[in-house]
Amino acid sequence: MEFRQVRYFLEIIEKGSFQKAADSLGLTQPALSSQIAILEREFGETILERGPREIKLTYKGEIFRSYAEKMKELWRNCEEDMNRIDSEINGKFSVSAGGTVSAWILPKIIKQILNENPRLSLSVIEGDASETKDLVLSGKADLGILTGPVKDPHLVTKEFLVDEIVPVVSKFHPLSGKTKITEKDVRKEPFIFFHPASAVRIALEKKWRAEKISFDPKILMELRSVESIIKSVEEGLGIGFISRFSVSENLKVLPLQELAAERKFFLCYKKNSRSGLLLLVDAILKWRDSL
Repeated sequence: MEFRQVRYFLEIIEKGSFQKAADSLGLTQPALSSQIAILEREFGETILERGPREIKLTYKGEIFRSYAEKMKELWRNCEEDMNRIDSEINGKFSVSAGGTVSAWILPKIIKQILNENPRLSLSVIEGDASETKDLVLSGKADLGILTGPVKDPHLVTKEFLVDEIVPVVSKFHPLSGKTKITEKDVRKEPFIFFHPASAVRIALEKKWRAEKISFDPKILMELRSVESIIKSVEEGLGIGFISRFSVSENLKVLPLQELAAERKFFLCYKKNSRSGLLLLVDAILKWRDSL
């Protein structure tokens, strides 16, 4: 068995057909089919069922797939370690994080890291907490940034930074000029909230429950993106809760500490990850202090 046959096999599965995989690999379909046939003869088993419209894995094919993916990952790790110059980070890595981190925290850090490591290629995948965790566990993202400690036996976690979720209004809002505001002062004001499953909403409601704060805001809007919240608040539609990192010059933080909440971000990655990822984690932790 040759490693190229492993790559060909995985490409066929990913593309869903021999022709699409052949086009991607720069091969003819007969040449690709020949290589898979050689592989099957060596195993003495059929690993792919060729249908008129789709390719299906046989039972033995499923077994081989699990090993093929491990071999591909091992080969990638080997290439990166062989090409590494001292402590320089190189290769391709993907990071998954929520909207606040992706838009206001990571860009500054990534810029510094890429300046120091010109052979490094980074991509950022924005997703909520559930999506980010699934991407890391499935191997589709190398590193995830999640809120709160993540309890999973397959993941390593490191504390990244502390964030504060604060109430904000437009700088033209009547409350923006007040230096002393109580929770009672905002009860009748409309609120622009994140959707109930968002990390920000969960952190706020957890804090209010823990401190027995009876707060039932008049919710005007429930939105999914940080940008939507910010734009709506800037237009004067109501009070919003956002990360202190994302407060723009058009917003004013209200002095309502009893309604603000603290949350922690953690870096998460799979155990036994390639060494280059550990260097990337160290670099991210190094540059977080520049925020």
